[in-house]
Amino acid sequence: MNVLGNEFSREAILRRNNPAALYGARRVELVDGKGRGHKLIQVKTTSGLRALFSESRCLDIVELEYRGINFGFLSKNDIVETPIANPEVDSFTKYWAGGFLSTCGLRNTGGDCKVDGEFFPTHGHIGLTPGNNVHVKVNEEEIVISGRMRESSLFGHCLELERNIHIPSDGTKVTVRDIVHNLTPEEEPVFILYHINFGFPFLSEHMQMQFPEATVRGRSYFAQQHISQHAVITPPIDGAAEQVFFHTIRDAFACIELTNTRLGVKGSVQYNTIQLPILTQWKCMRSGDYALGIEPGTSYIRGRKEELESGYDIKVPGFGTLEFGFAFEIEDLK
Repeated sequence: MNVLGNEFSREAILRRNNPAALYGARRVELVDGKGRGHKLIQVKTTSGLRALFSESRCLDIVELEYRGINFGFLSKNDIVETPIANPEVDSFTKYWAGGFLSTCGLRNTGGDCKVDGEFFPTHGHIGLTPGNNVHVKVNEEEIVISGRMRESSLFGHCLELERNIHIPSDGTKVTVRDIVHNLTPEEEPVFILYHINFGFPFLSEHMQMQFPEATVRGRSYFAQQHISQHAVITPPIDGAAEQVFFHTIRDAFACIELTNTRLGVKGSVQYNTIQLPILTQWKCMRSGDYALGIEPGTSYIRGRKEELESGYDIKVPGFGTLEFGFAFEIEDLK
């Protein structure tokens, strides 16, 4: 097993320490504030990766760091427990914590809307859904977290997200594998967006982005005016407006590289563009909300109503399944 660049046998580690001090997973619970009762899974590896997974929120990644360097964005809201969040009203900006990974969907990505009298909150319900049948397995090879999250309605839809997360016990790579199960006989549109969020200090003017060859366009007229600067990160700017760009990547496999030369580390987001055809890039240089989102997904996040009217056709057949996923890996610069 590799421990901070040095190889040790299992016996050598046991002679020196309890392996739980070097790698493993622990389940914890917040005890105060708006996040009171929120259940988390602490993960650490022998290579210096540390992460907090939310058992209360779709097994999403609340925090991620490497050798003390924070990679993720945590909004001013911090963790807000689901009963307080109340997605049935337009309150997304008041409860969304961000985190390193926030899963959006399964029946809406984008702004809130109404379809046939049903309200669909911003970025859907799945990211607020607690895990069921959550299991944590730790051995010398890997740490595995698994669980299921269900969206359902009496006389209506029933979609279940089966999530499996794999992390090498001595590594710096997180792989998320999802299967969406349709548990009804009716075909159902499926929307998914992996809202992967980067924050300070990994996010800074010293970070460079490398995107695969793609067609890029701005979501708004303002973003389109600044499209030549979509890969440029600045220091925080008071009152700066957010910018959103859409990348249509030409290859079947995408790898977006983010390199911080001052910190000496690189992160990469890797995924299949056949499963996730649209990459949304959220660039927010605003002071206090300083964030970068690299967001592989299935749609242009226009909201369910507009997407369906525009011919959205990613659907799971009755009693069928669809697979999605991505990997994030951290490397030291040579």
